[in-house]
Amino acid sequence: MDMRLKDRRVLVSGASRGIGLAIVERFLAEGASVAFFARGQRGVDDALAALNGKGQVYGAVVDSSEHDALRAWVTQAAETLGGIDIVVNNASASASVEWTEAAWRNSFEVDMMGSVVMSTAALPWLEASDAAAVLQVATVTASEHHDMSVCPSYGAIKAATVNHAAQLAQNWGGKGIRSNSISPGPIYFEGGAWEGIKENYFDLYERDRLAHPSGRMGTAEEVANVAVFVCSPVASWVNGENVVVDGGFTKGVGL
Repeated sequence: MDMRLKDRRVLVSGASRGIGLAIVERFLAEGASVAFFARGQRGVDDALAALNGKGQVYGAVVDSSEHDALRAWVTQAAETLGGIDIVVNNASASASVEWTEAAWRNSFEVDMMGSVVMSTAALPWLEASDAAAVLQVATVTASEHHDMSVCPSYGAIKAATVNHAAQLAQNWGGKGIRSNSISPGPIYFEGGAWEGIKENYFDLYERDRLAHPSGRMGTAEEVANVAVFVCSPVASWVNGENVVVDGGFTKGVGL
């Protein structure tokens, strides 16, 4: 399927590995140009090396919690790409095992305000696009309790980002800008959280692996396929939705 993304200009946050990197790679495969950032120079360098020769891509070191720097990067990326058609808010503070106020503040500044700042900073360019879209990468933990000993800040703040994405759909829809979210379930990739859980808490890993009807966890590429489709002009009538990408991990039977 041609997703009609050739020459579209895309911003992706938190894209040095895992889902973010897979999203960048899939956009490039569809002919889009991509600017992305991550917090660490090594991660950016490794991602650029992995993406070498796959298309027009630019990487930078930015921390989503540093909002002035984030706004400046959006402007620089727009100038480099010649505009912005699509914004993917993927950066996350991730789950914390520490139940502290600091964990809540970190999730709020990175996941919530990072998405607000990035989307709002990109608005002038999105308004000028004829196929504008914003996507929030959330989690199934935003809508269903996941029995793990981590601070509830992760799921709670991700739930707020889902609501924010839905509100943007209503408020920006008249400007021709679609806004959606996707909620992945447990996703296994090298260097990711579930690799560490498998190594250190194997019983927990097995419990959640077997909770999938297929008996396996999803891949970053499977999430990226859905993310890029939802952002594409092919999905022009999808707006204000939260698309669950979890292989049946959450049950929701009868809803």
